[in-house]
Amino acid sequence: MATVNKRVGIPQAIVINGIDAGGAMTARIIEGWENMIRSAPDGLQVPVIDRDVQYVRGTVVTQSWAEAVNLLTGVLGTYVFYERKSGGIPEATGFIEHTITNPVIHRIAINITQGGFGTISLDFECRFSDTTSVITDMHALADNHAAPTYVSAARGGFRIETAQFDVGGTPINIYHSTAFDFTITLPLVKACNDGDIGYTCVDARLDGLTATGSLTFQDTTIATAALLAQQLLLHARAALQLKVRQSHAATSKLITIAGVIFGSGTQNSDVNAPFTDFNIPFEVGNDPALPLTLAGDNKILTIADET
Repeated sequence: MATVNKRVGIPQAIVINGIDAGGAMTARIIEGWENMIRSAPDGLQVPVIDRDVQYVRGTVVTQSWAEAVNLLTGVLGTYVFYERKSGGIPEATGFIEHTITNPVIHRIAINITQGGFGTISLDFECRFSDTTSVITDMHALADNHAAPTYVSAARGGFRIETAQFDVGGTPINIYHSTAFDFTITLPLVKACNDGDIGYTCVDARLDGLTATGSLTFQDTTIATAALLAQQLLLHARAALQLKVRQSHAATSKLITIAGVIFGSGTQNSDVNAPFTDFNIPFEVGNDPALPLTLAGDNKILTIADET
């Protein structure tokens, strides 16, 4: 039997809804039938099976974490990436191209941990283009593709340089921050009715979104007989701001999260660890007098260059 090698790998050159999302790490695609409808036994040893509602969904992980808000609020379009073919095929024909149509992004998660580049993970669900669209329309492939144009990433996030709570008031410095994560999840609603083959209705709704995260640090500052972690837990709703170092001495990024409320805290003192760690989860709470939004003048999350 002749040797066969149809393998591919190394996802790269990701562009999602017009946003460059370089620094590709993971491109996970899940597609199939939502419902497998099985008959009652009724004298049959194996049920009768019908399949209903096609879907295409997935998760992307890249190092373009600073594009978080743009990815979540971008104009619906396509998600394109490439994979390298195995076997030493020349670059002129050595790639396959994936084109996924109408990826509705409904969740983003930023993760920054000292000692590695920051990442963003995002989840999407495809909105089928019309009543006759099928999986292969929503996830199209082109073989023997030339090498794609390189898509760069504004890498960084390997060091939290400063952290402050109550930005705009009396700021509390949080020293020795080692990790930070932040997730925004939009309620996802979808429907497939009438003569539709797949989900032609997919909406990521802003109303009812959740924004949660956590901060890990080693700061044991004590004031008025209370540890810093305790002070944060007892503090009123306020803004949290992190200054994050970028790669190759690029301008540091400022992450500002409005309306942060700390709800709990964990202290971990371990003889096998060099220092005691504190982890404090938080969520974003709104103010009816000055509502927070993803866009506009009163943003939930802002990522900007340090000025």
